[in-house]
Parts: sequence; structure tokens; C-alpha cells
Amino acid sequence: MSQLAELTRRAGSRRRAGALPRQDGSDSYGRWTLAAILAVMTCQVLFLLVGCDWDFSGDEAEFWAWSRRLDWSYFARGPLIAWLIRLATELFGGLSQHLTGSLMFAARLPAVVLGGLTAWGIFRLGSEALGSRRAGMFAALVLPAIPLFAIGGVLITCDTPLVCCWTWAAVWALRAVRTDELRAWIAAGLVGALGVLAKYSVLALPASVGLFLMLSPQDRRHLARPGFWIMSLLCVGLSMAPILVWNIQHDWVGMGQLADRVGLSRRATWGSLWPVLSFLGAEAAVLGGIWWVVGITAIVAAVRAVLPLSVGSTTPEESRGGGPRGWDRSGTLYLLCLWGVIWSACLAASLLGETEANWMAPGYVAVVALIGGRVEGVLARGGLRARAYVAGWCFSMAAVVAIHHTEWFYPAFARWVPAPTKRYAAPLRLIDVTARMRGHQELARAVQRRVEALRAEGDSPFVLTPTYALASTLEFYLPGNPETYCLSWNYGMSAQPVNQHDLWHPNPRHDAEVFRGRPAVVVEDANMPPSYSMHLTHKGVVDRMDPIERIVVREHGVIVGAWDITVCRDYRGVAGYVQNPPFRPGSRPARQVAGVRPAQRS
Repeated sequence: MSQLAELTRRAGSRRRAGALPRQDGSDSYGRWTLAAILAVMTCQVLFLLVGCDWDFSGDEAEFWAWSRRLDWSYFARGPLIAWLIRLATELFGGLSQHLTGSLMFAARLPAVVLGGLTAWGIFRLGSEALGSRRAGMFAALVLPAIPLFAIGGVLITCDTPLVCCWTWAAVWALRAVRTDELRAWIAAGLVGALGVLAKYSVLALPASVGLFLMLSPQDRRHLARPGFWIMSLLCVGLSMAPILVWNIQHDWVGMGQLADRVGLSRRATWGSLWPVLSFLGAEAAVLGGIWWVVGITAIVAAVRAVLPLSVGSTTPEESRGGGPRGWDRSGTLYLLCLWGVIWSACLAASLLGETEANWMAPGYVAVVALIGGRVEGVLARGGLRARAYVAGWCFSMAAVVAIHHTEWFYPAFARWVPAPTKRYAAPLRLIDVTARMRGHQELARAVQRRVEALRAEGDSPFVLTPTYALASTLEFYLPGNPETYCLSWNYGMSAQPVNQHDLWHPNPRHDAEVFRGRPAVVVEDANMPPSYSMHLTHKGVVDRMDPIERIVVREHGVIVGAWDITVCRDYRGVAGYVQNPPFRPGSRPARQVAGVRPAQRS
């Protein structure tokens, strides 16, 4: 009898410490969650194998280009994304070529695996933070109905490993707080360090955990113990060491690019209202509207629940199980800190004039966990609101499927798509972002024809583009994956690198002697002239240019992409260009200035 009492006392003390989530009757929630995750992953694999007509996006192609040239860091990111793609293409490249005829399936397969790990991590985070496995299950079920995570589960971008590492680092950090085990702190630090190698956003994790420890009276003691500081040192020091060494070797180009992206180097845009509105609007778009509204209500309910705890008016025992519908108040505060630090940083960046829809991706992990708790409470009460939530989930899933197959709707909406203009030769791309992942294979075939024709004349041509995304995409789709080059505009065409392609040698900016006298097959997005190729000729970067050929790609009668191809003869380099820059700093690129209309070709 005494042994039973001792076991009961120990179990109660563990529950008071928050080491165990509240049990909801059985462990069937975990099994159902795992089955749902595996079902979603199976659908994603089938989509990539037989249902996907998306070409590589510009960022995906760029990261694939990085994977061909492995390094300790890159111009704008850490090396993890390149390592993942290289590993996947080495392991599954042959199978991918056999099944689909390209490396695309192999390169995107890590996104499916990491998406599944993220979903399971959100289940664990919701279960342990809110003290309810039901809440964790609902959070995992909501995840594939949110566009940001649904698309991220099939596209291989930096956000996919970023979100996965952030989720699991957050899980281990919460376990470390609850159990006070040093190994849990170390695990959180190591996973966080891996995440920083994907994207620098994970550096906000120690700040988020530290804020939670400061606001939570019963957990504040961890600030005086080594565990939290070891985690922070591992997360920051271990990951940033190779990145800093690489930046030192490359004149800090990565840090400079990061400062520019968050608005620290462009003071003229500080305080503008439009980036702030764009940031708030992007939140609603990437969360799918419905879940953005539910997320706001969940955040408001969570804030109201934890306010007494954060100001220290409750005891540690009262904080457990005292939130809405029995939420763990301390865990709810933890989720709010994970969201709040990232949200505040993104809001600050928007005030500096810079914003991107995907910057908030790590913060949405905590929001989804809170949504899971919100859904749990609504469904438990039943009624009209519960039916509305179920209908909203069904509608969101249908919308996600529609996003994956927007081509189904092209015939019906062809009459509503704006007609091409001088400035927008493919206006569908302004409406349907997936249209930006179409037409590149047809473009590559047209470019290859030009290259082969020049070779037949005895020349040694090279492919040149104004953007890294287009250069990498062509490199992926051209037969044999030949080196393609990017010569982006910058003020005076100075020797300062503009993107990663300027750090690889040889390149047209710094190694003109390798390209001098050779013809360049210039490929650019069709836009308002004077075109990029016209400026190359006018500024003496090339001697002369052949007539422009416009390539227009249609699907179901709708233009999905338009590009201009021009053969520019006798490349000279950018040395003479420095004294005559094409545009003022901060102005639109000169290629958007009105001028002569290039030749049309369908």
C-alpha cells in the first residue's frame, strides 16, 4: 500500500511540474494523428509523382544550384538546404529520373519528409504545452488545411527545414523547462543550431524561450541555471561559426545582404505604411483567411488566460490547468512567446520598409498549436459554431487542393484574365502565383535551339540572365545542366557581388576575359522595353544584338509565361559600364523605362 502511495505521489509531482500532458482517456489521439500525417504524406508523394505540373520555382532552382557547389554557407542563407537537396538527389536521383524523367521528385522529397516531422512535432508541442493530446491532434489536422504549410510540404525551400527545426527545438526546450534535464536543453540547442543553418530566423528561439522564462514566475529559476544558457550558446555559437567564417572569407557579403533584406540599409523607406499593411495582409493570405481569424481569436483567448500568470498573481500550482477549457497556463504563455517574438521582429522589419509573407513561418507553429486548443474547445461544446469549424476545415482542404491544381480552372476563367500589356506580357502571374512555376521547360527548349544554332556557326555561346532565379531554372532544365550565368543590375555595375552567382568563378562580372568575344544568349522575362539586352548593347557590355525573339507559353488558352531571347554578340565585360550607370540608386531598374516594343512571337 505504501508503494502505491509513493508512486501516486511521484506521478502527481510530475504532473504539477508539467512533465506530462493531461491524459484524454487513451493514447488513441497519437495513433490517429500519426495515421493522418502518413495519409497526407502519401498524397503529397503521389502528387509529386503523377499530379504535379509545377516546374521548379526560382528559389528551388537556386537552392538546387547551390547543392551542386557545396559550401559552408551561401550569399543569403546557411548551407542546410543545399545539403538536403544534394543528399536527396544522390540517394533518389536515379529513381526520380526513371519515374519522372527529371531530378525534381528527388529534390522535393525532403520537403515531404520534413513536413511530416513538422506535423508530428506540432502534435507534441500542442499536447505538452496545452496539456491536451486532443488539442495536439486537432493542431496537426489543421496543418494541411493552411496554405503556407500545405504548399511547403511539396516545395523544397529554406522554410521547410526551418519550420521543422524550430518546432522540434521548441518541443525540447519546453521539455527542458518542465523536467529540468540538461540533456533536453542540449537537444533543443542542437536542433536549433541545425535550424539556423537553414535560415537565420531560428536565432529568435533563445529570445523566445528567454522571454517566457522572464514572464513565468515559477520557471524564472532557469535563468540562473546553466541549461538555458547552454542551449542558447549551442543554438547561436555552434551554427554561426561556419557562417561567420564563410562571411569573413567573402567580405561579409551575407551579412550585408541580410541587413539590406530587413531594411537596415535603406533608410528612405523607413516608416512607410504600405509594407506594414502588406505584412498584415500576407498573414491572412498564408493562413488561408479562415484560420487567420481563428488564430486571432485563439491568441486573444490565450493572452486573457495568461495575464494573471505573467504578472505573478497566481501560484505555480494554480497555473497548471487554469487556462480556457483547462489549458496549461504556463504552456500557453510559452506558445505566445514563441509567436510574439517572431511577430514583433517581422512587424519591426515592415516598419523599416521590408516584408515577406514567409518570414512569419516559425511563429505560425505556435499559432497552429493554439488553434488546435481552440478547435478542441469548440468541438467539445458542439452546436452551430462546431459545425462551422468543421465546414471551414472542409472548405480549406478543398481550397488547398484547388491551389495545387489551378490549371483545372484556366478554361473557365480564361475570359477573365487581363489581356497582355507592354508591361505585363503574362498578367496571369500577377493573379496565380503557381503560374510562375509553369512554362520553363518550353523556354529551355527554345534557348537550347539558339545555343545549338550558334554552335553550328562555330561560336562558343553562354546563357546570360538578369536574375539568379531564371539562371538557376534554366540550368536545371537545359539538357546536361550546363553552367548558366547571371549578371544582375547594380549601381554602376560595380564589382560588389549582387547574389551567389557573383561568388562562383568564372562569372561575367569579375572574369570578363573568359567570356570576352563570345556571344551571349540573353534570356529575360518579357517586360516593358528597353529590355535588359538593349541596355547591355547601349552601355557597351556587348557589341551588338540580334532581333529579340519572344517566347509565349500557353496552357488551356491562357498565357502562363512570356520571355524574350536575344543573341548579343561579342561580350566585352562591365568595365566601361561603371562610368555610365543605367539608373539612380533607389529608382526602378532601367529595363522598366518605356521604349521600343520587342518583336512578338507565340
